[in-house]
Amino acid sequence: MHASVLKYFVEVARSGSVRKASENLFVAASAINRQILKLESELGGELFDRVPNGMRLNAAGERLLQHVQATLHDFQVTRTEMDALKGERTGHVKIASMDSLFVDFLPEALEEFSQLFPAVTYTIESASPMEVPPLVQSGQVDAGLTFVGRLPAGVKAAALAALPLGVVMPPGHPLAAKSAISLSDCVGQPFLRSLGQPPVGSALSAEFAQFWDEIEPIVTCNWTTMVKRLIIAGKGISFFSKIAFLEELERGDVVWRPFDLPVLDQIKVGIIVPAQRVLPSVTQNFVARMARRLKQLELAAAAV
Repeated sequence: MHASVLKYFVEVARSGSVRKASENLFVAASAINRQILKLESELGGELFDRVPNGMRLNAAGERLLQHVQATLHDFQVTRTEMDALKGERTGHVKIASMDSLFVDFLPEALEEFSQLFPAVTYTIESASPMEVPPLVQSGQVDAGLTFVGRLPAGVKAAALAALPLGVVMPPGHPLAAKSAISLSDCVGQPFLRSLGQPPVGSALSAEFAQFWDEIEPIVTCNWTTMVKRLIIAGKGISFFSKIAFLEELERGDVVWRPFDLPVLDQIKVGIIVPAQRVLPSVTQNFVARMARRLKQLELAAAAV
């Protein structure tokens, strides 16, 4: 069987839908669906149960998945051995990122890249948005993902996406009726603070930085997953880009509204790299693939 067919089959099985597989693989959903149907035709039976919320492997599909995974594993082991002989496709990638991109973006990017470069190792470090640029600037990491404002010398943006900061709240919250939220609207609301530092500094918005220092949170936590759960439970509001809440927004578990401050509504999320230092080729490849995923994320966020 052709390698692309195997890849499509495994991703649909993993993600549970052709649409999600399309987003993860950057391949048209129609092409993936066509290949899955062709595969089922060649094997003489369906591999998935088509259910209302996606696609679920049936018994035949489970058996094929075991075979495919074993085949791909053997192939990756062989390729790793051949790469070691050639001294290629190896290396260590060091990334620092704000916590919200640890939810789906970075795990999916690493899963995809490790399929292609199984010999590569990684260090993925969580940091507050304002801590990321200095880590890249100092050479402690190769690249960073963060809100991009005024970058320090020696750092440049390799990719940017319009994924601004906004207010996340449970459905039915009084602020959900507004099309845009002011800082004064947030005064008196139970606030859930992610990390201790503000997502953007005073150089970008002195008004927001002052508000951040003055507001009294009911919970401060450095784990996005916990903050998400508390928002869904109706315990308060928080400030995030849509990037960590795409599935919750699609399901209607939360509501996101932009700020009415233009400087906050125009913030972009970016991948930043050293301006002078040349990164190893394997790291450049990883950054390029993350850049494509970031653009896909931008489109997905605009749709919810």
